[in-house]
Amino acid sequence: MHFTSLALLSGFVAVASAHFQLQFPAPRGVFVMNNEPTFCDGYTHSVSNRTLFPINGGFISLNSEHPSWSLGVQLSTLSDPQTFGNFSEVVPFVEVTGEGLYCFPVDFGASGLSGLTDGANVTIQLIFNGGDDQLYQT
Repeated sequence: MHFTSLALLSGFVAVASAHFQLQFPAPRGVFVMNNEPTFCDGYTHSVSNRTLFPINGGFISLNSEHPSWSLGVQLSTLSDPQTFGNFSEVVPFVEVTGEGLYCFPVDFGASGLSGLTDGANVTIQLIFNGGDDQLYQT
């Protein structure tokens, strides 16, 4: 019983000490804090359960556990991007002060990114920096 409680508690501590968690659109897979510093949060292949996301008038929601941080949004129009070079910046980095839930409006249509069309399969990658290193979630 103690081992089960300890294992469960350590799982909660790992989530609670995470740097940031993407809330919407849903990430490609389960949150694994150790994968955050890697390309696409360790999920390097596209998934079949894509989230519908508007070209204009969309939003990104996340939870930050840093008192000050910056966030950038990149997008790839390739069906299965494999490198950072496959992404383009569509929302310039913003600097934010405060911990907790945040919602950011995004307008991909304003980016002028070639190949961005209604109904296209694209990949959104967030780049988050809370002062300790860049972290990625897709």
